[in-house]
Amino acid sequence: MKPKEPRFTPLLKYKSFIEDTMRQEMLNEAEKLALEEKRIFALEEIWSQAVEELKERQTRKGDPNEILMYHTYLNHLSLDIDSQRKRVIEAMERFNEKREYLIEATKERKIVEKVVEKGKKGMLDDANREEKKVMNETAQNRYLRDNC
Repeated sequence: MKPKEPRFTPLLKYKSFIEDTMRQEMLNEAEKLALEEKRIFALEEIWSQAVEELKERQTRKGDPNEILMYHTYLNHLSLDIDSQRKRVIEAMERFNEKREYLIEATKERKIVEKVVEKGKKGMLDDANREEKKVMNETAQNRYLRDNC
C-alpha cells in the first residue's frame, strides 16, 4: 500500500515550481540589466573621449567644420546616453518587479510548506496513536490470556 501523502503536497510542488520559475525570470532580468548598464558605461566612455578630443582640437585651433562635427556628434551621443538611461531604468523596474514576485512566491511556498509539515506531523501522531492502541490491546489480551 502506498504511504499516504499529506493533503497539500501537490500544492507545495506547484508553489515550488512557481518559485523556481520566478527565480529564473529574475535572473534573466538581472542579466538584461547588466547588459544595459554595460552599454551606458560604454557610451559614457565614448562621450568622455570625444569631449577630450574636442578640447584638444579647440586648443590647437582646428578646422571650424571639424569642431562643429564634434559638437553634433556629442549632441547625438548625449541623446543616445539619455535613451540608454531610460532603458536602464526600465530594466531596473522589470528586475525589481520580478524580485517582488519572487519574494511573494517564496512566502507562499513557505506557508504551504508549514501546512504540509503540520500535516505530516499530524499523520505521524495519528500513526503513533494507532500503534500505541494496538500495542495496548495486544498487552491487554496477553494479560487476560495469562491471568484468566
